[in-house]
Amino acid sequence: MSRALGFRIRRGFAAWLAPMALVASACSHPNRLAEYDFWTLTVAVVSDYPPQPEILSGPFFPGHGKDPFHAIVRAGSRIAREIETRRLRPRLDSAAARAELPDRVTARIGDRAVRYLGARRIDDERRADLILEVEIRDYGIDAEDWDAAARFFVDAEAWLIDGRDRRAIWTTRVRRREPITPAILGRPSAVRDVVTAAVLAGLSVDDMERALVQLSHFAADGVTDRLRASLDDAARRR
Repeated sequence: MSRALGFRIRRGFAAWLAPMALVASACSHPNRLAEYDFWTLTVAVVSDYPPQPEILSGPFFPGHGKDPFHAIVRAGSRIAREIETRRLRPRLDSAAARAELPDRVTARIGDRAVRYLGARRIDDERRADLILEVEIRDYGIDAEDWDAAARFFVDAEAWLIDGRDRRAIWTTRVRRREPITPAILGRPSAVRDVVTAAVLAGLSVDDMERALVQLSHFAADGVTDRLRASLDDAARRR
């Protein structure tokens, strides 16, 4: 089932997601990674997540909940900003379609997971020794204010399951949020240290596609970086 790429207001989002590069659950239970020699096993990757990312916005975008007439009473640059965001929507839709984000996220998770585990990837989960199940609950770009830094974010949960008895070997919850830098868009960092919502609104389709591809990497790496850290911890405990 697909979900359209679009803007929506989510109040309190910044308070809910702590402003740090990586925030995850205090502990990952269970962690039985040390019990397995993964290089002898096969793994299948199963993913479940929104097919399109969320592009979150602040009240400068149309549709402010408590004031249906806000566009009428606002003047000057405020209304100009809202008009610009309406023009942005078709470019975002086009960039998202070209970026093929669901396939990119799944492929990157699979490639990195088998590299860290040392297992061999297969497509048939019924025949796999291991199943890596990933649920990305939400991911996208958080641009809460026109002149504030825009950030990639991901909220995900992952389980590594024994294909024989269906018991969990490892599980984790990942919440990650990170500012978008000009380098991601192929621009010199000297221009500005961060990318704002105003900058996003002026991007071409090609630039937006480049940003969304980086978003897919960010979402996948949030999960697989946690797996790698847990594998390193298991190796130390052996």
